[in-house]
Amino acid sequence: MGKEITSGEQILEQLNWRYAVKQYDKNKKVSDADWKTLEESLQLAPSSFGLQPYKFLVITDPAIRERLRAAAFGQSPITDASHLVVFAFKKTLNNDDVEHFMDRVSEVRGQDRSTLADYENVIKGSVKRAV
Repeated sequence: MGKEITSGEQILEQLNWRYAVKQYDKNKKVSDADWKTLEESLQLAPSSFGLQPYKFLVITDPAIRERLRAAAFGQSPITDASHLVVFAFKKTLNNDDVEHFMDRVSEVRGQDRSTLADYENVIKGSVKRAV
């Protein structure tokens, strides 16, 4: 209650107004409140079947950021940006990944694992075709 609702038109307008930042001011930082929202958004990002075969790492150590900058052809945003997020993803999924996911679904939902068999088979079929 009391929250402003964003219209579809406003969302599209914001998505159409975007650009890649080429240079960052080292003295400016993303606020803690804004960062918390961004980080939660990353955690809630959807993925196919909910498998989320990725992780994101927030790199805060200046020495590591310096090494990453060297690996990123010396691009200054690696060290100058307020926050550095590295996305890592698993290129191929297998049945073990699906089974682990289904175990977690069963646990979180408090649902008997056997009731998820059809869903599991659909995901395994999709994973098999993607390989």
